Amino acid sequence: MRTTTAVIAAVLLLTTLTACSSDSKSDPEAKPSPTPTRSMDAHDCKALLERDYASDELRDATREPECAHLTQDEYAEIVGDVIGGHKDEILDQAAQEVAWDEAWDATDADQQELVCGRLFSDGAVVVGQEMMDDGGGMDDAAGNPVDMAQYFLDEKC
Repeated sequence: MRTTTAVIAAVLLLTTLTACSSDSKSDPEAKPSPTPTRSMDAHDCKALLERDYASDELRDATREPECAHLTQDEYAEIVGDVIGGHKDEILDQAAQEVAWDEAWDATDADQQELVCGRLFSDGAVVVGQEMMDDGGGMDDAAGNPVDMAQYFLDEKC
């Protein structure tokens, strides 16, 4: 599931800005990009970043054919547009994670260890589904229990 979306978005933007200003011309791990069959424009780059965002695959795309032709400022503007287009979703997710962090911090260490053990052995889907089925005090403010369990597994355990 999603990790802290706001942090990922900020890291993407920061990575983008530092990658574009790098003096290094080669990256031994970079795969050669295929030659585009048509001229790419800013819309192609934005579409790529939107697809990456939708698939939770945020990354620096400055070397992709869709974005390689853009200046640092043009690329940064497109990244800002993509993030801005999802700002409500990002803010909602961040608020949800703050609530989950508070719940985690209010739980004693022994219980946290027990929760992590269950998450490692059974997975977030099973544990979250059990929480949903049990109703265990979950209210609408707690959000989706599977998402919460995945968050705990990814961020706390």
